[in-house]
This record gives sequence, C-alpha cells and structure tokens, in this order.
Amino acid sequence: MSEHDPIDVTTIVTGIRDEIARRRAAGDLTVEDVESLLAPRLRNSIAKTRIDESLAARLLQESYDWNTDTEYEVRTSRAGFSGLLIRAAKVLVRPFVKLYTDHILNRQSQLNLAMWQTLRDSIEHSAALEVQLHRLKQDIRDLKERE
Repeated sequence: MSEHDPIDVTTIVTGIRDEIARRRAAGDLTVEDVESLLAPRLRNSIAKTRIDESLAARLLQESYDWNTDTEYEVRTSRAGFSGLLIRAAKVLVRPFVKLYTDHILNRQSQLNLAMWQTLRDSIEHSAALEVQLHRLKQDIRDLKERE
C-alpha cells in the first residue's frame, strides 16, 4: 500500500471485530467480557441485601465514601433557643462520646471493607471460573471435532 492509497477503516474495524468474535468463540474472553460478567453479579448480590438504593449505587463506584465515618456531624432539627442549647450540649459532650464510639466505628469500618472485598473477590473468582469453564468446554468441542 502506498502513501496515497486511501485507508479502508471499515475493513480494518470489521477485521478486528471478527478476530474478537473468533477469540470469544474459542473461549478467550477480553477484560471487558470478564468485567461485564462481574458487574451484573455484583449488582445482583447488592440487590439481594435490600439496602438503601443510594447506598447500593455508591457501593458500585470505585470510592469508599459509603463506609462508616467517625467524623459525624453534630446537628439538631430544633430551631430557636432550645436548638442552640441542644447543639451546644452535643458539642460539649461529643469528645466524651467519641471516646466510646470511635473505636467501635473504626472497627465496623474495617469489617465493612473486609466483607466488601470478600464479596468482590468471590464474585471475581466465580466469573474467572466461568471463563475457564467456557474455555474447557470449547477445548472439548475442538477435541471431539478432531476425532
């Protein structure tokens, strides 16, 4: 092909898609294929817990902002002077309350992360086993065709 020949992008893209389809049929799944297996399983596991939908959506993101935070807000819905007194009392008592609650919340935070990672790992392992099973089935079909 010379420098002046037009490049047929459609043919190149079709060739790439055909190669991907051939590899998938042979059991070689792409990273995207494995992730596509992982995401619905993770969503399904979260849905079974029947937790708040906004928390479920945050769990599916890459951040850990869903986890327990020891820096909770001191607030009240009461207005006026009584609200001011309650907020002041909460602010004064907060250091003593934190002495008893921070270690519990920190431990809960660690347990939450451990359970979340265990769930993700088990789902990833399950998806990897499914990919491996798919490859083995394809190998068996190939061997049967050779006979």
